[in-house]
Formats: sequence, structure tokens, C-alpha cells
Amino acid sequence: MAADAGPAAPGPAAGGADAAPPPVATRGSIQRRLMLSLGLLFLAAMVLLSVAARGYGRQAADLSYDRLLAASALAMGETVTAAGGQWAMDLPYAALDSLAMAPDDRVFYSLRTPAGALVTGYGDLPAPPAALWARARREAGEPRGGMQDGARDEPPVFFDAPYHGEAARFALVGHWAAGAPGEGRAWLQVGQTRRARDALATRIAGAATAAIALLTAAALGLCWWSVRHALAPLGRLERELAGREASDLRPIATPVPGELALAVGALNRFIGRLAANLDALRVFIAEAAHQMRTPLAALRAQAQMALDEDDPMEQRRGLVAVERNAARLTRLLNQLLADASTAHRGTLQRFDAVDLARILRSALRDAVPRADPQPAVRLRCAVETAPLRGDALMLGEAVKNLVDNALKHGVARAVDPDAVAEVDVALRPAPPEAGGGWELSVADRGPGIAPQDAQAVFDRFARGPTAGAGGAGLGMAIVRRVVDSHGGRIALEPRPGGGLVVRLWLPGDASGLPGAAGDAGGSAGGDGGGMPGAAGAPPAGRGA
Repeated sequence: MAADAGPAAPGPAAGGADAAPPPVATRGSIQRRLMLSLGLLFLAAMVLLSVAARGYGRQAADLSYDRLLAASALAMGETVTAAGGQWAMDLPYAALDSLAMAPDDRVFYSLRTPAGALVTGYGDLPAPPAALWARARREAGEPRGGMQDGARDEPPVFFDAPYHGEAARFALVGHWAAGAPGEGRAWLQVGQTRRARDALATRIAGAATAAIALLTAAALGLCWWSVRHALAPLGRLERELAGREASDLRPIATPVPGELALAVGALNRFIGRLAANLDALRVFIAEAAHQMRTPLAALRAQAQMALDEDDPMEQRRGLVAVERNAARLTRLLNQLLADASTAHRGTLQRFDAVDLARILRSALRDAVPRADPQPAVRLRCAVETAPLRGDALMLGEAVKNLVDNALKHGVARAVDPDAVAEVDVALRPAPPEAGGGWELSVADRGPGIAPQDAQAVFDRFARGPTAGAGGAGLGMAIVRRVVDSHGGRIALEPRPGGGLVVRLWLPGDASGLPGAAGDAGGSAGGDGGGMPGAAGAPPAGRGA
């Protein structure tokens, strides 16, 4: 049994206007990405602030209780005496009342002589860290005001240390007593467990953390609203585009933030190109229908007349007329297709490195008729190769139309009905004053074009007043479109001795090539002298 191939293919409606659009490729969400980034940022900030709040709470609790501890130590120091070389302290229990504010904590004290002997109190109290103890002794012996400041109590030094398996905080005070032996300074140490301190630090940190959490939640909510508000123009842009008719190709007028200006500008340019292409297509269809309707009607009428004739000679004349009109219709159709092709390829601008000289020779072989009477088409090519970036098909079509126009309309048959077309084609490097690149000229010996009619011949379906029958009026319009799409220029000039010169300048790199300096006789605008002997030129009276 064959495997299930999935859902059946849609019917004819799949390609119509009601067909579902293809899925849009997406990668993540801007809103989700912003919220995730901001959420992680705020979470990291909340953690750091919570750690800082915990440290601040411990510091604030230590500062509060250290003042009580220092006050108790100083009160005890007031009762320290040294009489007869003996140290003594009458412990004032009132000094411990300030520490009773923390009923769950225990209090410890000790008094030691300058030599370190225990006078009273707990003998196993932990000693301060060595660096702290050395600093305390150094500060106790420093001279003050130029004399030994012995008769002075030192500020208490605080430190943390474990005592009997519990964390405790201690204050060490150097106390001076009159009449004391030695340096006259005993060391009083008072300690207290950290239960009340830690409880106060926890309350402070908890309150700060709660405030930080509330602030973070409020900031995230504000960020969520801000992100949605910032992305609202995308929704408005989507609604505007979704609500448009298929034929509405106006530029987007909805105001957008500056960050979207480039994207909307690119979209407007795309819409403009699409509108231009559709307008060109509509114009092409309308003009093609108008231009083909007349020859088709004439063709059908002549065929009908030939069918109604009984005389074989009349029937033959009718068939000849049918064939002639069919040829004109074929030419018109070919011109219309060439016009549409050049318009499309000119819009795409898919240019490659091409050789204009090679394109010119190939186009001449296709454009010059082989049947008698053969025209005299002479080619003068000043270079072997003419590199440029362009579309070979479009350039070839332009050359064919130029030569075809010269062959059909560049003959002065009003003067000589039996005259044979003479066309001179030349390719050379353009002079520096023309901007460099390549200069291509096609010259004929026809009646020419009046200056006031020179620009009109570039319009589509426009034909000059001296044009013969059978033309479609698209040849020069195609040439103009090809030249414009390649960034070149085109000009019509009268030819000395009678006739017309169509001159094209196309950008390209002519530096370093043989003949780059130009050829004095290479222009087709001259009298044609020397053309038959030019490089690459066919013999006079022969097709290229």
C-alpha cells in the first residue's frame, strides 16, 4: 500500500485570489526578546541590590549595637584603678543595662594588664586578630601634640570571633589609669553574641529586598507597556497594508518611528517599482491591443475577399495582400515582444561583463537581409574588443533596431526609386570630452529628421513624417530604453552630404586597449570614405 502523501493538493482555487498566502518565515519575537533581555537585566540588578542590601543591613545593625557595646566598655573603664601596682575594676552592673536591649544575647568581658595578665572576667575570650591587635597597641603608644599621650583612652576596636560555638562581636579598649605601673594602660574587652544584630540585619535586608522586588516588578510592567507602545506602529502598518485593495499601490503614509524609516522607505520604493511595472504592463496591453486590432481586421477582410473571388488572378492578389499584412503583423508582434522584453530586463538590471564589439557583429549578421537587392552595410570597428557591463540581449536588440531603421527609412527613394540603402556602422572608444566609454554610430543616406521632430521619434508607436509604410514605431523607443538602462546617452545628428547619424555613448573601460586614443576616420558621421577598407567591414554592397 502506498504511503500517505499528506493532504490533497488544492484545486483550481489555489492559484486564485482566495488562495492562502505562503507562510512567513519568522525568527523569534522582538517583544519577547526585549522582555527577556530586560527581565534578565532587572533580575541581575535585583540580585546585586539584594546582596548590597544584606551587606548594608549587617553594617547598619553593627553600627547601632557597636555604639552600645562601646558605651558599656567605656562605662566599665571608668571603674578601672591601679593602686600599689595592682589593677582592679569595680564592675558597674548599670554599664551592662544598655546591652540588655538584646535579651537573647549573652555578654562577656575581661580586663588584662599591659603585660596581658588577666585581672578579672572571662580568661578564654578570643584575642583580636594579630593585625588589629598590633594596630591597637601602635595607636596607643603614638605621640600626640609632641608629647607622649599616655593619659588618654583609645577608641574601641571592634572585631568578630566565635566564642563557645556562637558568633560574637567584641570591643577592645585601651584604658589609662593614673599611678599604674609600666605604660599605665590596661586592656578592657567586652563582647556580645550576634543574635539581635543578625535579626536586625535580616529585617533591614528583608524590607530592602521587598522594596527592590516591588520596584523591579513595577519597572518590568512599565517596560512591558513601553515595548508594546513602541511596537504599536508595526501593528498600524500591518493593518494599513492588510486593509488595502490589491490595486492600491500608493506609498505608505502611516507615520513610523525613525528606526522603521529605512524599512518603510525600501517598501515604498518596491511598491513604486511594482506600480511602474504594472502601469507599463497595462499600457503595453492597451497599446498592443490597439496596434494589432487594425492589421488583424485588415488581414481578415483581405482573406474574406480572396475567398469570395472566383478569378484565380484576383485570388492570388488577395493572398499576396494577406501575406504582406501577415508579415507586417509578424513584425509588429516581434517589436512588441522585444519592447516588453527590454522593459523587463531593463528593470531587472542583471548586467554581466560583455563585449560590445562581438555583440555588434552578431547583431549585424541577424539584421542585414540576405535577399537581393542587398544593402551596402559597412562596419568600421576601431578595437578588437569593447568590454562593458550590460545585457547582451538588450544591446543586440538595440543594434538590430538601429540598423533595421536605417535600412527601411534611410534611403532617399523620393530622389531615386531604385536606390539601395547605404548604412555605415562604427564603434570606437569615446573621446574624454564625451565621458569615455564607447561610441557607437549608425549613419544612413536617407532624408534625415528635422530638429523639431528629433525627440518625438523616441516615443512608443511614434513615426517620423518621412517614415515609410510598414513600421511599428517601436524601434527607437527600444533603443532609448536600452541606452537609458545602461546609463548611456543617445543623439540624432544630420550627416554631412545628407542622411542621419544615430550616435550612442555607453559607459565602459576603454583604457589600455588598442585604438583607445581614437581613430580620426572612425566616425560614421563623415562621408563614408575609407569605410570599405576598415577592419571588420564587409565589401561594399554586401551584408555584414
